[in-house]
Amino acid sequence: GTLPSWRLDYDREVMKQLQGFHPDLCVLAGYMLIVGAEMCQRYHMINLHPAAPGGPTGTWQKVIWQLIDSNAQETGVMMHLVTPELDKGPPVTYCTFPIRGEPFAKYWPEIDRLPSTSPARHNEENPLFKLIRQHGLAREFPLIIATLKAFSQGKVKITADKRIFYAGGKPIKGYNLTGEINKLLKGEIYESKELLG
Repeated sequence: GTLPSWRLDYDREVMKQLQGFHPDLCVLAGYMLIVGAEMCQRYHMINLHPAAPGGPTGTWQKVIWQLIDSNAQETGVMMHLVTPELDKGPPVTYCTFPIRGEPFAKYWPEIDRLPSTSPARHNEENPLFKLIRQHGLAREFPLIIATLKAFSQGKVKITADKRIFYAGGKPIKGYNLTGEINKLLKGEIYESKELLG
């Protein structure tokens, strides 16, 4: 939908504050506002989103509940190009992880026993909800860092017409950094009793 005029005024004020700068890339993480078309055109902006490409949209809470309600097998974290449509920009980088098997396996039957209308099923203290969040959150900063590294090394590029390319000029639908992120996390998630539930 169309943004209200006060939101577009806000974007213009942000652009005014950024006038003296000429960033190659702007990173939004926790910005939580839809950005208008004018600002999207002016800057190459990428946004951190708590789902894999093609996954649920919205806040991290909504994403996790959609994953649980749809009995998803995996999820992930991505950086996508910011567009005026919420969480619908093309993926730039991403990583994925399973939410079945260990350490998630014991929590799925518990949640499956709860009626879909039960408040306990949609409580943020739910162990499955918390575990999915912990595993996603653990990947967010490593993905931001790996994404910036990929841009600085020329592995990923955004063209003037807002298309995503891999080194050598090949168009891509997101640069998969799962292997790199898992290497960064090895010893953090997989050896942490807190994250293993």
